[in-house]
Amino acid sequence: MAHVVQLTNTRLVDGDQLIAQSLWFDSIKGIFVSHPQHAPASTVDCQNRIVAPGFLDLQINGAYGFDFSEDVARLSEADHDWHDELLADNDQPAAREVPSGMQAMPISFAMNREKEESKAVAGSDYSPQNLPYLGPSRSRRPSEGTESLGAHCEGPFFAHNRMGVHLPAAIHASGSTSEPDRVFQTYGSSNLVDAESKERDAGSIPSHVRMITLAPERPGALDTIRQLSDEGIVMSIGHMAADYQQARAGVDAGATMVTHLYNQMNSHHHREPGPLGVLTDTDAGPEMRILGQGTEDGGVKRRPYFGIIADGSHVHPASLRLAYQAHPDGLVLVTDALLPLGGEDGTVDWGSRQLTKQGVSVKLEGTDTIAGSCVTLLECVNNFRRWTGASIPTAMRAVTSTPAAVLGLEHVKGTFQAGADADFVVLSEEAVPGLSSSELVVDQVWKFGVKVYDRCDV
Repeated sequence: MAHVVQLTNTRLVDGDQLIAQSLWFDSIKGIFVSHPQHAPASTVDCQNRIVAPGFLDLQINGAYGFDFSEDVARLSEADHDWHDELLADNDQPAAREVPSGMQAMPISFAMNREKEESKAVAGSDYSPQNLPYLGPSRSRRPSEGTESLGAHCEGPFFAHNRMGVHLPAAIHASGSTSEPDRVFQTYGSSNLVDAESKERDAGSIPSHVRMITLAPERPGALDTIRQLSDEGIVMSIGHMAADYQQARAGVDAGATMVTHLYNQMNSHHHREPGPLGVLTDTDAGPEMRILGQGTEDGGVKRRPYFGIIADGSHVHPASLRLAYQAHPDGLVLVTDALLPLGGEDGTVDWGSRQLTKQGVSVKLEGTDTIAGSCVTLLECVNNFRRWTGASIPTAMRAVTSTPAAVLGLEHVKGTFQAGADADFVVLSEEAVPGLSSSELVVDQVWKFGVKVYDRCDV
């Protein structure tokens, strides 16, 4: 057992509990292992602190001055072989996100370059050439920091009146249809399905794209959802003008996620519940990836997971509570972070436009239009606990095991089970003046069994 390390004196996040139990991992293979028969090579005393799996963010657009759409496009146009540099450079977001506890993410890719919309939607050389750079990380080097799990393509197949800050020309020029052929053309077939790779490991993806957000009411969208979900791509509904039935149809077709619930979609009404209504169908059991229930006509109604941006700006705390109480097992906390994250308040360039950062809020310069957020996942966790009274294990699920399940990675990420990646976070509780509940603070971050951050060293 020369490579096995034992964590002792821990409070492990285990389901709905914090349990006093040791944890073992192989420091060479970078995976968790079962209780060994022989003594470990070394031990680490966690001093009764909380140990949780590494955090996952399903929606991040940039951070620390880097934009995953604008800068990826610019560098790929220059024909730079920069994929490893992006992940390993300590000045880039992949490394600098580590202290927040975030260890893996699908990288969100949006339509933001004014001069390129026609290329983007025509499928010539914009998205197709850039998406490989946002594909899954190609190594298991802990020094690279936060790991890419593949691209999350957000756009251009949105409702024209629910595009948010995505450039109008990109959305409108994409035409009125979302048929599979149009989607394959836009993103590039090889980025969606690698025809030469028929056998894939559990949790892997067909090619570079892991997740796509689209509006289910667009013509052809349901066929696209069916086809791509069958290929292993996570399909999410969002930026939509869909009513309840249209959102329901998207989920029935295979969509397993709602992108940033409440934002850029129809609001709830007592006669027309809108997309929020799809969260309310009673489920058949927590073991199902997408939860469902038999209906009177013998069919199945399935409930999707849903992302919530818990920054206090995108969603009111009462609205978060409403969605959480409707479907507690489906909640995924996301940041929707943009390039000003980690920077000072003020104005920064964002493609052909400008963003104004004030605290965690990011708006288009000169407007009240919310563009994204500068909140971290840890801040989302603390906000969620404060607004709902949720326990620490419950809050941890929303950034660990639940997002891992969304991506089909529940046996690899967000878990301590043997064989999973040894990604974990050591946290302390700190009292906050004026608040009855404590706040969590990241003390250490371990990636593939290697400590990559320690608050005591900062």
